[in-house]
Amino acid sequence: MKTNLIETTGVCRLELRAAEHSSFTEFYVTATVDGAMRASAAAEYVFEQVAAVLVDRRIQPLQEKLYGLVASRAEVLRHRDAIYRQHGLERTMPVTWIQATPLKGCDFAGLQVWGIAPSDGERCVSTVENPVTGRGRVWTGNGFRMLHLPGVRGTLPAGTLARGPVAQAAQMFSNVGAGLGAHGMKFTNVVRTWIYVARLLEWYGEFNRVRTSYYRNAGLGLEGGPAFPASTGIMGRSEDEECLMDVLALESDGPASASAIPITRSPRQDASFNYGSAFSRGMALEIEGRRTVHVSGTASINAAGASTHVGDAEHQSLETLMSIAAILEDQGGGLHSITSATLFCKNRDAWEAWERAARLLQIPAFPKVCVLGDVCRHDLLVEMESVAVI
Repeated sequence: MKTNLIETTGVCRLELRAAEHSSFTEFYVTATVDGAMRASAAAEYVFEQVAAVLVDRRIQPLQEKLYGLVASRAEVLRHRDAIYRQHGLERTMPVTWIQATPLKGCDFAGLQVWGIAPSDGERCVSTVENPVTGRGRVWTGNGFRMLHLPGVRGTLPAGTLARGPVAQAAQMFSNVGAGLGAHGMKFTNVVRTWIYVARLLEWYGEFNRVRTSYYRNAGLGLEGGPAFPASTGIMGRSEDEECLMDVLALESDGPASASAIPITRSPRQDASFNYGSAFSRGMALEIEGRRTVHVSGTASINAAGASTHVGDAEHQSLETLMSIAAILEDQGGGLHSITSATLFCKNRDAWEAWERAARLLQIPAFPKVCVLGDVCRHDLLVEMESVAVI
């Protein structure tokens, strides 16, 4: 894997990870705002750097995610659109905006882009659209299709949000099913979800019941059938919705082309469904002899499903890192294999404890966006999701 630290100026930290396959290179771009400044100034600088990388490396984005306060959303997206237009980049590319409190004094925390550059230079990623979920991106590879549907909400056919959180969650899953169907896929094709809940700690249990019911009806998690997708369930929103989700689905001609291998449990954690959450610990996507491992949102939870090191952010940070490392080691890699990550901390003290523990133990550096937000339990202080290429 190739690693590049392209920019570190006190304004922006831009990191690029590249993983070469036989017919394409997988790219992960992480840009974070380093200091206190106006969101508009940060956005202008960040997108200039990111756009230059996308053009120079001929990266075709499959997923783009921005983190920051909703108040800065319109201004940041305005700069993104103008700068991408100036660089000749596709303006149809959808983006997910996640409301999350930044840590560096700017309303815009940063962004992540996952994209593909085919060896032959041909177009392999394109924008698709359907009336239910709007724009998405499709990667057409050798014998497979990968579909990313971003920012799916619980909107009714009239365009308004369903009334109440539970109704919105049910409608959101229904909309995902319709969106998948519009592109010839089903929920059994889903390999990864990112779910954001505005008032996470108030109704996460009810949300889990809605998710489990929908998954069961869709044929997921049944004995002998497709496993639950990898997932993150975390505090966040994009606009005024109670919940929204990004979805990644895979359709393949067979294992020789591409395969998705669920990681239902890890050496340190048992299956999450044992304590009521319908997701796999991770999902390994195997293409052309390499594995891209999507590790679900992971926190300080033991094999029995209980929170550990309650009140101790340093030890929760270490437990989280050890659980992620155990998954990656089982797949033939480690923390050094991480190409992209998002760290969610309940408060600034928890973030400082994470940074302190990682520094003292010399944890391998990897690109990550760090933001503040509730984790799925009152007693959990940190959670991290990650992607690694092995």
